Amino acid sequence: MRSTRAVRLLASALLVGILLCASPAVGGEPPAVLEVTETSAWRPPSPDPMGLAYLRRTGELVVSDSEVDEMAVFGGGTVFFAGLDGRLASAVDMTTITSEPADVATGRRGRVLVFVDDDQNRVVFVRRGRDRRWGSADDRVRSFRTAPFGSRDPEGLGRGGGKLFLTDGRDARVYVIGPGGNGRFDGVPPDGDDRVTSFGTVPLGMRDPEDVAYDRATGYLWLISRRDRSIAVATQTGELVTLIDISASGILRPSGIVLVPSTDDASTLRVFVADRGLDNDRHPAENDGRLFEFAVARETAPG
Repeated sequence: MRSTRAVRLLASALLVGILLCASPAVGGEPPAVLEVTETSAWRPPSPDPMGLAYLRRTGELVVSDSEVDEMAVFGGGTVFFAGLDGRLASAVDMTTITSEPADVATGRRGRVLVFVDDDQNRVVFVRRGRDRRWGSADDRVRSFRTAPFGSRDPEGLGRGGGKLFLTDGRDARVYVIGPGGNGRFDGVPPDGDDRVTSFGTVPLGMRDPEDVAYDRATGYLWLISRRDRSIAVATQTGELVTLIDISASGILRPSGIVLVPSTDDASTLRVFVADRGLDNDRHPAENDGRLFEFAVARETAPG
């Protein structure tokens, strides 16, 4: 499950510098790679882990895979629940609700999962029913469209501070979505009354933003791009705070990111980044998904 050999090899990468930019650039210590989990070795496997979220109530990671159901290795799971040590706890098939869960976020103290469907261009809310099983017939499902506010290639999703944060790969933008007067996320008029602003990510070094995570401690947004092996930290209006180079880790195609506070070391922030590896469109037999855990020292993290 966990590639210990990869971890040993990556340890040498800790000697490589990290670029921390806050206009002007500031030097800093490299982020340590704590673990590398091969999600491809899970049973059932996740060959293309796309989205990441954190369930605080259970202390589990939620991993969405929007490609696995199209592949021969599909074992009945498109959404996976794993411990912070990378061990798979369970997997569920959510294809009856969304066949393209490009990313996932959590809400309502873990009773709601929020997905980005990049085929239907929708944000989908799933509230677990009384049977307490995800993907079953008593789940309550609602959604809103992203195209009316300009996002026709929604990819990543973050939630925090009363807002949703949506990345769009085609236009390289982040959309900041706030609920309107009715207090719920339901899209912009005529569908709903949400308020939406946006900013471009190319100036941040993110040419194809794949995911976004919200930092509760600072309110900053942490962004990753599948074409750029770095993490950009930015304000909610698009000003760059820090750029963290993770290329020395050997990650191929960053696809998801989530932040988890460390319970045993207050000086460290645990940053999980999913790597989908090879594209299954060009390599239909691939099964190379991975999950990286980085340790970012609080003195080098923004805030």
